[in-house]
Amino acid sequence: MVISDYFKSIELLLSNSKLIADKTIDFKEFSSSEGMVTGRLLFLGGYSLNFMEYILIGKQRPKYRFNLSDSKGKLIFRYDNAPHHIEISTYPHHKHIGKQVKSSEEIRLAEVISEIEILILTEPNSK
Repeated sequence: MVISDYFKSIELLLSNSKLIADKTIDFKEFSSSEGMVTGRLLFLGGYSLNFMEYILIGKQRPKYRFNLSDSKGKLIFRYDNAPHHIEISTYPHHKHIGKQVKSSEEIRLAEVISEIEILILTEPNSK
């Protein structure tokens, strides 16, 4: 796989989601195996995901963050691999939920979108 293939897989993922109302996305290709994707996805229900992935194909991603907020801008969760919270067993990977920091394996955009879709579809007001 080359970075352009990864970018195409993200475009396909986003176009297949029925719960994304709007999107702003930027792809930067640094080489055939290195790139960055940044963006903001607006979901039904007013949820907003701001994200960044720095990708090296075939290697662990050096940097990522996924910030989900509700329609009022309140943070629901954030995944990242910033090198703090050394007490977490999955360091540097972790998830912020409110004031809590939980262990988390390295996560990708597809997994985060799936988590958000489940959250939206299981909300009491979504039925």
